[in-house]
Amino acid sequence: MAIQDVTVTIDVQNPAPKVGLGRPLILAESTSTESTYKEYYGLDTLKVDFPEGTSVYKKAKAILEQTNRPDIVAVATYSASGGGDPGTGLTIVQAFEKYFDKPWHFLLLPDAIATERKAVSDALEGHNFKFLVLKVEDKDELAQYTSNSRTIPYYHPDKPGEEMDAAIIGDAASLTVGSITWKFRKNLVGITPIDISADELKALHAAGANAYVLKAGIPQTSEGITATGDYIDFLHGQDWVKANIESSLQQMLSDNDKVPSNDTGISMAVSVMTSVLTEAATNGIVDKDSNGNAEFTVTSKPMDEIPEEDRKKRIYSGLGFKYYPEGAFHEIEVTGTVVNY
Repeated sequence: MAIQDVTVTIDVQNPAPKVGLGRPLILAESTSTESTYKEYYGLDTLKVDFPEGTSVYKKAKAILEQTNRPDIVAVATYSASGGGDPGTGLTIVQAFEKYFDKPWHFLLLPDAIATERKAVSDALEGHNFKFLVLKVEDKDELAQYTSNSRTIPYYHPDKPGEEMDAAIIGDAASLTVGSITWKFRKNLVGITPIDISADELKALHAAGANAYVLKAGIPQTSEGITATGDYIDFLHGQDWVKANIESSLQQMLSDNDKVPSNDTGISMAVSVMTSVLTEAATNGIVDKDSNGNAEFTVTSKPMDEIPEEDRKKRIYSGLGFKYYPEGAFHEIEVTGTVVNY
């Protein structure tokens, strides 16, 4: 786990790194028993370690040739023979856990088989932070992810050489969190729409998957959902709030010689949280009312309501917040009247 003094737990009612909320990690199989992690700023440096034609190079190329490409692409490896025993290297899940706290947010698995993909998906779900993005070619595979809100499947069959999972991350992930919906992402470089009927597409969405289709003559993503049907932008916004509150409060503790355990210190913390949530409203994560006021609240408890055990350990456990997320229109229905004179 990352070293930090601030932890934010979000209960969705129906310091994580502040940077990197759009950065991808390509977790690839290696014949070496030594697991590695490295960040690359372009294909020229990446192909020294992963030449053209390798699965890693193909994913990275699809990411970096998109208009909204991220600043870096990270690559980590696990062992093809990994069994968790000394000398055999790390399994895919062990490598995932080892590098979870690195500054990436979207995971790609170019070499994993379905059982490995499921194992990583389950492991990621336990963290309730970051995303796994998958190109799925077999509809039957989708059923194993339907309980995992942090897995984003894209059904893209019969398109050899097209890295749909990587392309959508290169296009959408690094844009300002809250500023977009992941539906309608169009004209992805190197990706062609699949041939699918309206009924088939509806069933695909019900199974928790997205696709790249042709609508009104424009190639675009058909939905913006995770495997549970949750909207990607809602969860990505939730991650932004968590990461920024954690990092901002950690910065407050680090920048001040002392944050006193009284009303002054509490007010300092409330001010930091209010600032973060105000920025979240500006970015489109937090909704606004009809008067343009951000719809969030920050709550705090006085010190005499903090459990004695926490006070002894210098832990302030009295902060809380609540916000209403800003949504987006994904469909529009129009009712018209024709007057016949």
